[in-house]
Amino acid sequence: MMISTVAAEKSNLEAALARFFPGSQRAEQNGREHYGTKVSGAALVAEFMKFVGVEVIFGIPGGNSLPLNDALTHAHVDGAFRYILTGHEQGAAFEAEGYAAASGKPGFCTATSGPGATNLITGLADAFRDSRPVVALTGNAATTAENEAFQALDIVAITDGKATKRSLRPSRPDEVQDILVQAFHLAVTGRPGAVLVDFPKDVQSGETTMRPWEELIDRLTWQAPAESEDRIRELADWLATAKRPFLYVGHGTVLADAAEEVRALSHDYQIPVATTVHALGVLDAEDPLNLGMIGMHGTVAANLAAYRSDLTIALGARFDDRTVSARPECFAPRARLVHVEVDRHQINRVRRVDLAIHDDVKHALRRLLKTLDAQGQRPSENERREWLGELAQIRQAMPIASYDRPESETLNHEYVYATLARMLRERDLQDVVATFDVGTHQMKGAQWFPISRPRSFITSGGMGSMGCAVPMAVGAAMARPEATLIANVGDGGFVMSSHELDTIGAYRLPVKIILFDDAHLGMVTNWHSLFFEGRKLTSDRRRDRPIDPIDVSRMKKALFDALESVTTEDQLSAVICRAAERLAGSEWPLFAGVAAAYGIPAERIHTKEQLPAAFQRMLATDGPYLIHVELPQQSQVFPLIPPGKTLRDLIWRETEPGSGEVIRVSDRYDFEAGRLRD
Repeated sequence: MMISTVAAEKSNLEAALARFFPGSQRAEQNGREHYGTKVSGAALVAEFMKFVGVEVIFGIPGGNSLPLNDALTHAHVDGAFRYILTGHEQGAAFEAEGYAAASGKPGFCTATSGPGATNLITGLADAFRDSRPVVALTGNAATTAENEAFQALDIVAITDGKATKRSLRPSRPDEVQDILVQAFHLAVTGRPGAVLVDFPKDVQSGETTMRPWEELIDRLTWQAPAESEDRIRELADWLATAKRPFLYVGHGTVLADAAEEVRALSHDYQIPVATTVHALGVLDAEDPLNLGMIGMHGTVAANLAAYRSDLTIALGARFDDRTVSARPECFAPRARLVHVEVDRHQINRVRRVDLAIHDDVKHALRRLLKTLDAQGQRPSENERREWLGELAQIRQAMPIASYDRPESETLNHEYVYATLARMLRERDLQDVVATFDVGTHQMKGAQWFPISRPRSFITSGGMGSMGCAVPMAVGAAMARPEATLIANVGDGGFVMSSHELDTIGAYRLPVKIILFDDAHLGMVTNWHSLFFEGRKLTSDRRRDRPIDPIDVSRMKKALFDALESVTTEDQLSAVICRAAERLAGSEWPLFAGVAAAYGIPAERIHTKEQLPAAFQRMLATDGPYLIHVELPQQSQVFPLIPPGKTLRDLIWRETEPGSGEVIRVSDRYDFEAGRLRD
């Protein structure tokens, strides 16, 4: 009995090492070199990162993190991993999150104490809410320092359980290893999330004897929970008798790498699927069983599928209020509701379910498919014809409305995304990672950007953080260097994240930026129009700044005249800056000029005619590129379940784009009868 137990424990350890610690499998730079010797706390951090197999860490150094940064520098020079100096600590946190989202591996970031640490908080909170494994390492004043010492701040108290899944601080060098392993375990197991480890300066510099990582790892459980066979069989029995089954697929499916299993279940049993924004790509965008995104701005068909279903299976989804609306009990009201979820805390937290399956989504679906195959009860085409036909009619009757007017040269989100999709197909660029800031372009992107693979639509969900797209694209570029990286950002979010142009330009990262500029905080302006009688003073980014058009011919002559007398780089810079200042008066701000200042090719376009050639130049460029897309008008995002309302209040579209007159789904669909109106 003792032998089998020891063998099982060894097997568990080996599985944990293979899955979570690929660095331990390397012949060199594997984090084992200093076992049994005296090393500093900072060196232990670098050795742990080698053991994990970290490829890159994002951050900015400071006085209280210098011993840690020096250890990271040695590891960087030795080729163990790369240290990426970012433009801002908030960028570092978002970059670590983007890395994690694109790769499925944990992202690492670092900062010093005080303002460096607090600048990480938004990105860490974003990763925490969106279940992305991020490990933040901060320096702090020594344990002997008084509370108000320079840049001393209790970042652990500020973030622990609030902006992070957990925040920890070793008080002695001999605690560093235990705390690192504990923090990493929390970041990558169960429902993943952000963790922070804060290192006092004396803990970084002090020495201790290094112990084997294996003995610390072996104390913890790394396996996901596994539900009983009885509950899996119960779900299989329910599915075998369901007439209108429906899959509500959330981010947990992506985190579990379960896209293949979801596709198998959907195709083999002809079950329609709707996804949350983070699960876009689990099904191919063109898959006929893919109803699109569900929720506030989801498709009418996706939302009505949940309403009409007699069996709704939620896979790794948390019944977010943007999905199930203000009254969770109204979501899937006619259905038996099943929740497959790795985080027990999420089960019955928002919406009571009829069957809870506490399990990893991939593991649960594999067991379910095996059970269904053993039963041999796949539905016939006739059994699903009525249900799938009903949804097809809804999709045809109430598709997502476009703001694009073919007769107009005016640019809009729909036309930009459609043109980009066509050009990506023409170039056969299949490995595309698109990041999105928060706002109108984000939701339009969720509706119109073609995503056919998981981990390819990366954005902020639970926090709704503006300023995330550009740094997330930096992290994704490090995670998937062979992919085509496209950061889609609004003018408001770009202003909040343009510091990362410094990172992109310095490292020549191949991040393509599409900047949608409607001169407003677009989504906020939309809500001002819908719910606050158009009072948009606080979301007008131009702040009533007057536009002073330029005479191009006259300006060309003035520029040529000025260049005639230029003899030095400083003089040339002055002429260019004066020209940029004049252009900014014509169209403020001159975003393309900001990118160019960082050595990033950039251009500004106003018309549909200009767009294809601009995209050709962007996609043909090996390094970064920015296209500033001028949108002369705001466009609403429909469908829309208004805040505080339910599915029955769902607005399909405006009668005409920009009219302000809306058509509600209830005008076209009889909720009581469960069918389209005649």
